[in-house]
Amino acid sequence: MDIDYPGLARLAQGENAPVRDAEYYIESADCVIRVEDTLFRVHRYLLGRDNSAFQHMFSMPVVQGGGGLPSQCVEGYSDDDPVHLYGESVERFRDLLSVLYDLPPQLQAYNTPEANVDRLLAICEMTNKYHFASIEAWAIDALYNVIARLHGPPQQRYDLAHCSSEWMRKLLEVALLCGHDKLLNLVTNRWVDRIVARDLRPIHALDIAARCGKEKLLGYAYYVQLLEMGPDFSPGVVEDGPQFARTRSGTILTTVNAFILGAIAAANGEPRIGTPATLTREQKQRLLAGHWSLTRLWERLRTTTPRFERPEGCTYHQHGCLSTWVQVWREVGRAEVTLRHEAADVLGRLEAMERQLVVHADLSNALSPQCKRAALLALKTTVTEVKEGLAGHFRDLTARDPGVREERA
Repeated sequence: MDIDYPGLARLAQGENAPVRDAEYYIESADCVIRVEDTLFRVHRYLLGRDNSAFQHMFSMPVVQGGGGLPSQCVEGYSDDDPVHLYGESVERFRDLLSVLYDLPPQLQAYNTPEANVDRLLAICEMTNKYHFASIEAWAIDALYNVIARLHGPPQQRYDLAHCSSEWMRKLLEVALLCGHDKLLNLVTNRWVDRIVARDLRPIHALDIAARCGKEKLLGYAYYVQLLEMGPDFSPGVVEDGPQFARTRSGTILTTVNAFILGAIAAANGEPRIGTPATLTREQKQRLLAGHWSLTRLWERLRTTTPRFERPEGCTYHQHGCLSTWVQVWREVGRAEVTLRHEAADVLGRLEAMERQLVVHADLSNALSPQCKRAALLALKTTVTEVKEGLAGHFRDLTARDPGVREERA
């Protein structure tokens, strides 16, 4: 927290004359604070509660004037010498004061579907910044309760089923800031669901997923981004919404056809749809590493049949059920329906194989019911293992020193 020395601000070039805040300049209060060009007069005992940063500031020795009263040249006791909060905004400081001055009925409004979630998020950040520990705990819990629909569906722009990637990022950042694991996991899981559904662009999750160490979000964001890369290795656009999603791998255009269609569109003067996205050098390296690693994984999976133990009641397991399972697995792995998905889309290929295996005549006729059930469960286990290990495929094999500043490619 920056505190201005007496008269220093008045010497600053071009400084505007401050105005008193309409709501939080309280004549009976005893502490004047300047934020930008606005003066707040508030009560020290409210700002000094909860072992806050203001409490430590107010505990500093005060110069005494005549009659034992604080000297008028000490910051915070007059409009001429206010405490300056540099780098703070008026609106955010008002948000902090609102939670300090609000009465119980006003605070209860945050526990309703109509809660002002933008203000609640700002309160979480501000109470964390100025060390209001108990108020921060209340605010982040209230934010979680609204986002988790514990009071009913919130306003649509705050609802995890409809909100933007930008709102997801803000929620994840405040959850990290306040150390709230329940909110962190909730947002992560919903973000992953909507990335997989192609409702939100994965590119917006790449950076924060790497910073927060959420392997699930990191893995799925890079995986879907890889599938959305264009034939020229372009990452698509930044706009959210299924209408901006690249063609799914199951119906992917060949590189030649994609270039032909692009040339036709350009010749016809058709505008480009959406705002082109950009990737950092590190992100491109991760995507290339992921493509190489996932392609190798597929080569191993297509020839390595998921294993399962002999169930009770199977009398011809080794040379009957297992032999048929291996044969059918390799056959389905080469099927056209499977290979419609590109080689790096391991999950797409495994899901295509599962759909074929469930109805495959040879499995129904040659495997006992117990063995068929066990075989399909083994496949589900393989799919789960691939999902849980997605992030491990996107490691930058050419990672530079962390101290080197990353440049936009």
